[in-house]
Amino acid sequence: MGKQNDIQFWRYSIPPIDSIEGWGIFLLDSTGMFAAVTDYGNYVYKWTHHGEKDFREFIVKAYQSHDYILGKLTKKVYSGKFTVEDIKNHILCFRRDGSYPKEFAREEWDLVKRIDNWDSILGFNEWYERTDIQDASEFYGKDWTPSAWAFATKLMPRLAEMLREELRLERQVG
Repeated sequence: MGKQNDIQFWRYSIPPIDSIEGWGIFLLDSTGMFAAVTDYGNYVYKWTHHGEKDFREFIVKAYQSHDYILGKLTKKVYSGKFTVEDIKNHILCFRRDGSYPKEFAREEWDLVKRIDNWDSILGFNEWYERTDIQDASEFYGKDWTPSAWAFATKLMPRLAEMLREELRLERQVG
């Protein structure tokens, strides 16, 4: 921890697990600045209104909401898995409630099955050009990258534990 013009700075180093993966260097300051250089990518954001007396307390609470933290640090990317799930669920739902006739639902279901490159945006584009489902663009599914998800679920809990312990020790001394 250091001070400069009444701004406190904290630096945390998280070593890799079994010397293989999961390392990170985190820089925080009392103005709400967060920066991380990690095995799972680099992330930076500044929370100007985090609502806590101590920014470290905010991070301890906020890390539990992976979508919130990742939403500030990165963007979701195309996900073929979620796209296909959404399309199939849509077809099933509209078939069950009678909105889609049996033949139409079968044709759309088979179209989804015929496309073999859903992991690429090209798969979505191919389906989009061939489907007769209205508002097809709404089925473009997104998710966090595997590296962003690993950052949120593997490193952030370890950082939060370090912060929790540091804050606990500071309360005992102060």
